[in-house]
Amino acid sequence: MSTAMLYYLAWHEDDWLDEVLDRFPEINAIVPSVKTFELLAKQRESGEVERAVLVLNAAVEQERSKEFLRLCQEHPQLSADPLYIVGLKPEEEEAWQEAYPHAKIIVITGFAVEFDYDAVLARMEIDLEGVH
Repeated sequence: MSTAMLYYLAWHEDDWLDEVLDRFPEINAIVPSVKTFELLAKQRESGEVERAVLVLNAAVEQERSKEFLRLCQEHPQLSADPLYIVGLKPEEEEAWQEAYPHAKIIVITGFAVEFDYDAVLARMEIDLEGVH
């Protein structure tokens, strides 16, 4: 049986977490720490999780978020998993995209209530199913 997991990585609860929880029946919401990286790496290496989508909210603790991403980039499986970085301001988007070219950087401009979360969540769902 193939197992897939969406990991929502954030320093605190936020609107993205609410939207992800509404869409996906099973997720792992966790703080992006070294211990978390070790857990994710173990789950991927053991085959407990065969496919993963990583969603990192980098709105706060950006340096610690970058350290977490550095660990993931050095891991053979986690570095290949789809990565979404959310919570950034429009003026931060370019620098993060340059640093993480494989990531999908999602920036909300305007009001959050007007943002099309569904389109982004649908893409995450496709990535989680392994359809590229």
